[in-house]
Amino acid sequence: MTFPRTCPAILEINTWVWLHEQHRQLDTLNRYDLEKFVRHRDYLWLMGVWERSEAGRAIARSHAGLQYEYRRALPDLAAQDIVGSAYAIRRYSVDSHLGSEAGLQRLRRVLNDELSVGLMLDFIPNHWATDADWVRAHPEWFVPCQESTDNGSCFRSDDAHLSHGRDPYFPAWTDTAQFDFANPQARRALLGELMAVAGRADGVRCDMAMLVLRDVFRRTWQRDPGVEFWAEAIAAVKAKYPGFLFVAEAYWGLEWNLLQLGFDYCYDKTLYDRLCHRDAPGITAHLRADPSFSERVVRFAENHDEPAARQIFGQGWWNATLLCATVPGAFLEYLGQGERTVRLPVQLGRGAKVPANPQVRHFLEQLAAFRQRLGDGFTVYDTPHPQVVAYRRGQYEFFINLGDQGVHLSGREGVLVLPPYGASVIQVASAEVPVGIDWLREAMAVSA
Repeated sequence: MTFPRTCPAILEINTWVWLHEQHRQLDTLNRYDLEKFVRHRDYLWLMGVWERSEAGRAIARSHAGLQYEYRRALPDLAAQDIVGSAYAIRRYSVDSHLGSEAGLQRLRRVLNDELSVGLMLDFIPNHWATDADWVRAHPEWFVPCQESTDNGSCFRSDDAHLSHGRDPYFPAWTDTAQFDFANPQARRALLGELMAVAGRADGVRCDMAMLVLRDVFRRTWQRDPGVEFWAEAIAAVKAKYPGFLFVAEAYWGLEWNLLQLGFDYCYDKTLYDRLCHRDAPGITAHLRADPSFSERVVRFAENHDEPAARQIFGQGWWNATLLCATVPGAFLEYLGQGERTVRLPVQLGRGAKVPANPQVRHFLEQLAAFRQRLGDGFTVYDTPHPQVVAYRRGQYEFFINLGDQGVHLSGREGVLVLPPYGASVIQVASAEVPVGIDWLREAMAVSA
């Protein structure tokens, strides 16, 4: 089955936490359990289904720097709530706590055949858990440690002294081992894992994809892979699974590099950062990027790595979400967006109980339906006010006030009043409105 490849809507779910809340496993989910969440979305990204590490769990429980984050998100934290990072995995097998491989494939069939929704899973190329099967079986597939003393960047695995995975701008991830892309045998083995994942899903979100770029890896580790792993890997997967979707988590302005290597979409961190700073002129300039780029980025106001949208945007969480959903590109929504006020660390298997907000859920569901019918054509208007972003998409004009002060705009239709964090969506064509937009007015109450 082929799923929408143009500007898809992706719903991310923290699988461990979600299943805990549902008192379910992957094997026991039914169509109703899924349909009420994925309605009008194109892909369901089940974040964190792969087998987590026992060593990683122990590190997560003892890591002094994470304890404050845990308790901030979950005041009644217990040791068993710390299940280890979803991004320090032992192997690409479904974690037994969540269900079975058969359960995952049954879920995929329900999504594909009954709901016309694709399944997206994680692919984590840069590193593995320190106790992963490969670390002991093939230590030569990992970057050896060059440090003479243990400064938190290295660890011992049997007789091997190996490097932890890391982003060059931050301390090492002490629950991981750094994969060596300069080793051809290691690259071939990793491609085999990717092919196996591709046979079980309709797309992957590739964690920290830019760390695998040849130049980035060479500068970080002083080891030259000699080739671009992504170019080879994506071509191989798409030769067998032509409709398979590749999404890159990417930063540092390297999105275009990854798109050129075959990725379908890359994160748009630039838009997110400018939304956080309420930078309407900067957003306006960014939205004017060439369609070859702007239609291939993933817009988001929240995901598992970023603060909760309500925390970072306050009352403006909903219009940041509205903007991300209605400009060109893919749209990423995180389940619980607009309800939670604190980010939940990926090491936790339980979240604090947050009262369900029917208005928020109605807004997000209607927004997902609305964006399916927006149509083609995109024009960015000159900034009409320092805190307003304005554009036309299809037959609708959008005026979004990112500021905490009301704005009066004068135009051909008279004066348009935008309250603090308000927005107006105006139909500019005479055709029948395909989806009612009265629900947008309710968003003012939602944001309060």
